[in-house]
Amino acid sequence: MPTYRRLLWRFSATIGVTLTLVLAPAACGNDDEDTVPSAEPAAPSSVIPSAATTESPDLGPLLTVTIDGEEVSPNAEEIELSTGEKLAVEIDSDRAGELHVHSTPEQSIEYAEGTTNSEIVVSTPGTVEVEDHDTGAVVALIEVR
Repeated sequence: MPTYRRLLWRFSATIGVTLTLVLAPAACGNDDEDTVPSAEPAAPSSVIPSAATTESPDLGPLLTVTIDGEEVSPNAEEIELSTGEKLAVEIDSDRAGELHVHSTPEQSIEYAEGTTNSEIVVSTPGTVEVEDHDTGAVVALIEVR
């Protein structure tokens, strides 16, 4: 399943679970007339969609990078972008570091241990490498048209 579809599926699943949790208690009402409704407001949901999932259904391409010590994946994933198009980047890492985006002008994405979400925009056509600074591993080759 392409990564953008996984992200869309994850967002849809989150919405579905949230709606189920909100609507299920209403469906399980008590017909007893002596029941007094609670004056306390419902607790806010702890499920908050990430910024990337709040955009339009056409989320565009997503590069998911996984870093486990010296192991970095993907390995030179090929991605096509139009000039000025956003590329969402999700990094799951067991250490802090930096991805270098060899575009003109050059860009970098600093990431922390855990999950980091970012995005890049390349405005000059050509082939752009994205590499992990610490290992030198090329995670993506972006063909910008």
